[in-house]
Amino acid sequence: MDMVLLLQRVFDALFNSAIYSSLALALVIIFRSTGLLNFAQGEMATFSAYVAFVLLSGAAPGVTGGGLASWIGAPLVTPFAIVGAIIFGVAAGAATERVLIRPLRSAPELALVNVTIGILLALNSLMGQWWGTGPRVFPPIFPSGADDHFAIGGARLRFSTVGAWMILIVLLVLLALLLQRTRAGLAFRAVSIDPVSAELNGIRVGPTLMYGWALAAGLGAIAANISANSVLLEPTMMVRVLVYAFAAATLGGLDSPKGALIGGVVIGLSQTLIPAYVPFIGFELSVLPAMLAMVAVLIVRPAGLFGTQRIERV
Repeated sequence: MDMVLLLQRVFDALFNSAIYSSLALALVIIFRSTGLLNFAQGEMATFSAYVAFVLLSGAAPGVTGGGLASWIGAPLVTPFAIVGAIIFGVAAGAATERVLIRPLRSAPELALVNVTIGILLALNSLMGQWWGTGPRVFPPIFPSGADDHFAIGGARLRFSTVGAWMILIVLLVLLALLLQRTRAGLAFRAVSIDPVSAELNGIRVGPTLMYGWALAAGLGAIAANISANSVLLEPTMMVRVLVYAFAAATLGGLDSPKGALIGGVVIGLSQTLIPAYVPFIGFELSVLPAMLAMVAVLIVRPAGLFGTQRIERV
């Protein structure tokens, strides 16, 4: 086995792993608080990336976004555009919970799942109408030239991979501090454990859940803006990523932020390495190793690697 090639494939897989972990983390945040899988998470993230694209382009022809660009003067530099898109994503996530999810809180889970699927279809159609279905080039967040890498063992660890993991680690640390050291975070943890008891203790469940949706939407926006340059910006950009993120969250445990991180790494590595060294699978079936890894773990641990085991009294 060519060890340099193996190391290079591992480095390449780590970039995808960071994206999967970021989006899986957003899925975990919502599932912990509501028990709901948000199928619109990818489209919500993609819409935020389009907002960043509009902020970067200004009022240029062809990027108006239904008149959105008319509010903008000169184009913003990349960091400010991405921050603006994340703020937009946070506000949109909070509004989604308040307007579409909270009125149906007592409805069956299937009804809420159908709502998220409806949001997915609506956003996908809206993005296609406003920006077209063709791919657009999104500027890189980190240096991505031919020489922008670290040489390790003969392989190239790109700055974009290092940057993506630095952002992910910072997000995990901030999320841990937020959930453990702030009143809003403690309220969110209480609601995620037992919303009825939390409400009886004076915690406002609705605003707390809105806080969780806003946080998840912000995480998704970050994931989309990091990955938009490597996969090209288009309305279906995050569909495939969402599949892998679902697999990562399920593998790691749908209620475990740590599991989202580990699950993303496992899925990213299996997606890249197994097709490369198992000829009958090939890269056309790169989704298969991720699914097999998820099934193998769930057979042994149905709640995922770090998920909370359900205990029922008989």
